[in-house]
Amino acid sequence: MAGFRIIFFLCSLAASTFFSIGEEPFRIYKTSTGKGFSGKVLGYEGQTFFIQGKDNKIYPISFKQLSSNDQKYLIELASNGKIPKGDLRKLTGSPQSSESSEKIEDPEAGTSSDEIIRPASKPSPKLRPGSFFAYKPVGLGQDPNAAIAEKVGAKLPGPDEPIDFTSHVLPIMEERCFSCHDAPYEKNGRTIHPKAGLRLDSYEWVMKGNLDNTVVEAGNLADSYLYEVVTLDEEDDMFMPPKGGPLSPEQIDILKRWIEEGAKPSAGGANVADMGQGVSFHNHIFPLLEERCLDCHGEPYVKNGRTIHPKAGLRLDTYEWVIKGNLDGTILEKGNPEESTLVAVITLDPDDPEIMPPKGDPLLKEEIEMFKQWIKEGAKENPTDSFEMPKKETVSLVPIHGNNKESLLDQLAKRLNPPSKPQIMAAQKSGALVTPLSVKHSMVRAEFSSGPNLIEDSAIGALSGIKNNISHLDLSRTSITDNVLSEVKKFNNLTWLNLKDTSVSDRGLKNISKMPYLSYINLVSSKVSDASVDTLASIKTLKEVYLWNSDITERGIKRLRGALPDAKILF
Repeated sequence: MAGFRIIFFLCSLAASTFFSIGEEPFRIYKTSTGKGFSGKVLGYEGQTFFIQGKDNKIYPISFKQLSSNDQKYLIELASNGKIPKGDLRKLTGSPQSSESSEKIEDPEAGTSSDEIIRPASKPSPKLRPGSFFAYKPVGLGQDPNAAIAEKVGAKLPGPDEPIDFTSHVLPIMEERCFSCHDAPYEKNGRTIHPKAGLRLDSYEWVMKGNLDNTVVEAGNLADSYLYEVVTLDEEDDMFMPPKGGPLSPEQIDILKRWIEEGAKPSAGGANVADMGQGVSFHNHIFPLLEERCLDCHGEPYVKNGRTIHPKAGLRLDTYEWVIKGNLDGTILEKGNPEESTLVAVITLDPDDPEIMPPKGDPLLKEEIEMFKQWIKEGAKENPTDSFEMPKKETVSLVPIHGNNKESLLDQLAKRLNPPSKPQIMAAQKSGALVTPLSVKHSMVRAEFSSGPNLIEDSAIGALSGIKNNISHLDLSRTSITDNVLSEVKKFNNLTWLNLKDTSVSDRGLKNISKMPYLSYINLVSSKVSDASVDTLASIKTLKEVYLWNSDITERGIKRLRGALPDAKILF
């Protein structure tokens, strides 16, 4: 009897330990098909999580049955030790769900959810392709399509019904692809990653592809690798899926139609591929904003007696609010995506804390290009609206004289807003160090001081968003070529340029002959020769020119000094 009491005490202690560790609140969980139920996670064993419903019963739920957001939530809890490991039912004796039709109360809606919670099922035996036992018979009088749909795991779409990723495509992935291309998981102390680095467990991952390339090209069946491998001959080494036989004709047709319809996340989503007649705010842009941005940038609402305003004062719930921007200014430069803050923040590095949207995966390449095209077309509400590219205002600057108290930089800064933090962050993606020249105005200096020999021509593109704010540009000791100066000439307010120890030659220097405010240029140890004298002589604003160890001769220097008598020319 005493032994029985000790065992009972230990079991009670273990049970209380389980419940004290996992004190997670009730929350709404969603299945991979989008249905919701209310519960509180108490523990896990393997890939089965034990979730307590409002009826106090414990339901074993397979990890793969839950949405990607819930999966991330549970992984975080388990990794941080916030929920215990083990089967609670064996220790607690808590009531279990044995019926498949239990209804769990939804605390937010005050009603019941029809979500069916089933105990974890035993894995089905794997049968060889063509096995008699793999054949699913169709009952007398049963609709063959219904039987196929049951096998696919979803209702088959009608001939004219738009394909929905969650309802039609994801069940195929779950049945035939997840064994190799699911989220990483732990096994025997090792992290098992998806084969070929390809995950197919969510829309975002399918569209992202793997390290080699994308596997789906929206609207382009011929270039969609996913469709190609499922339609190969079974004997082909690249045939997919490699186990269990080929997809059914109905499954292949679903994938085919989904890609041809634009590979949308939902049947009513924006068709990124359908932009031949121009980008529409309502048909293309707003569905994406609604899906990824309105959680933080919707209209104000009241919560617990408090008014919750959109983050950064930016609303994106109507066309008018998107164009208006926030208190800092507009986020769009119509006709110019490179200078639009919106583009800057969605193209940051995925690890950058300033990237938008901050939750979920970064926007897809196709989605970013859609935003760029929309802005380039004038960020119009409708493709048929007219748009004229705004003309840049030219400001006549007074040359610096002894009696002029304002410097050239001060005059240039008067017509510019300071670059935004996201714009600077985007510029620094190339390795540039961007620093303000003064606290009182908007001009900045850009230089490549860290590993300059690794900097090539492509790095200059990252500076395009702040090019009008750059007055000092240091490209010394970099691996740039003459081609980069065709971009530098677009830096309209450049006053100081360092090309020391570069391969810049006479051909490249011709690109900057018409820069209006250039007063300093360093060409030490460059490839320029006497052929550049006329180019330099044409830049009447030059005050300092450094040319030693270049290919210019003394005769060339004499001609240059005659053309620029007030400039300091060091040779």
